[in-house]
Amino acid sequence: MSQLVLERGASYQKSLLKRIIPARLLNFEFSPYFLIVSLVVFVCLLTLTTLMFATNEVTKGYMLNKLDSEQQDLVKEREIQDMQLSKVRALDAIKKSSKVSRMVRPDAIAFVHGENVVVSR
Repeated sequence: MSQLVLERGASYQKSLLKRIIPARLLNFEFSPYFLIVSLVVFVCLLTLTTLMFATNEVTKGYMLNKLDSEQQDLVKEREIQDMQLSKVRALDAIKKSSKVSRMVRPDAIAFVHGENVVVSR
């Protein structure tokens, strides 16, 4: 009697892998030096990416601080201009104005009623 042995496809998967990738690439051994060098490279890459993201965050923080100080300066400037405008609009400043001092009071005021409103003396 003959027996039939069925495997779970491991040989098929290995043979498929061997067909796709050449055998010389699959047969390499990890030496301790390779592992140490790869670990150092991995740590360097990790440090580099961490520094890049940290630098990006620091730059954003610097820009935010700069914009915040510019905003504070603009707010102070606006407050100063509002204060100057309120001084100019004050009644004392208007009375002391040279334009007001040249104004003359009219002798009499006459109102004209009609379709065309015209002011007359």
